[in-house]
Amino acid sequence: MEEIPAYINLLSYLFVVVYMLSVPLETTRGEIVKTLGDLSLTGRALFANFVIIPILGIFIARFFDLPPDIKTGFLLLAMAPGGLLALQFARISNGNRIFAVALLFVFCLLAILITPALVLLFFYRAGAGELPFAWLILMLLLLIVVPALVGRTLQRLIPQQAPTLGLWLGRLSILIFIIAAVAAGRYKTPAVKLMGTNGIVAIVVLILCAWGVGWLMGGPEIRNRKVLAISSSMRNVGVCLPIASNYFAGTEVFIPMLAFSGIMIPMNMVFALVTARALRDPTGNSTAVKT
Repeated sequence: MEEIPAYINLLSYLFVVVYMLSVPLETTRGEIVKTLGDLSLTGRALFANFVIIPILGIFIARFFDLPPDIKTGFLLLAMAPGGLLALQFARISNGNRIFAVALLFVFCLLAILITPALVLLFFYRAGAGELPFAWLILMLLLLIVVPALVGRTLQRLIPQQAPTLGLWLGRLSILIFIIAAVAAGRYKTPAVKLMGTNGIVAIVVLILCAWGVGWLMGGPEIRNRKVLAISSSMRNVGVCLPIASNYFAGTEVFIPMLAFSGIMIPMNMVFALVTARALRDPTGNSTAVKT
């Protein structure tokens, strides 16, 4: 199967960098601190993504009797939250984008630390390659932390121009996202076909379950429910693929990851568009941070 070209991955990374740069420009430090300080909401999000969804993934993989390599890749996805593209769908759905950024950072950090440990615990293979800890940590810093710090610095240096700059960078991130999604489409289709009917249905069921879990655990405010549902359903392919390439070289473990990426994007696009139009918090009754 033809691999996804490097330029498409670079476009995906560029989207995250531009988006993470735009968010601090459009928000204040107080808004971000207030969002991160909601320990109840954050705790439910962590429990949903690191306990409930992995357990559901195990039951789904067993129910659909997935082949060994496909099952391994599927379970790695279930264990790794923090899909980078969740940011854009959170914006499309009119969700709480500050909450989306907070989740992205926390999920990615914990996925980088926890997922490789779970691989060693449940999928240990004598003579297998090394797990890419250093690369994953570097990716977190370059894609998320550094742009956010640069955006915060610019917000302090040019407070009057910062909101406008952030708005235009946000629009640029949408354009980059569309280009990357269209370009990657034809490379992910073969992986979807290789999954077979059971594998495709298993992925769809996992996404549906993640939506349900995220929505139920998102609290009373709809814009937080939207974000947690989307963030929970978009598992961290960016963490899983390096693990598959280095630790499961020569196997088909990577196939579910590409297939999942090809399926979760259109499903979440529909989810984001529908919830943006049909589901909103009652005017004046929300106490969440402004989006």
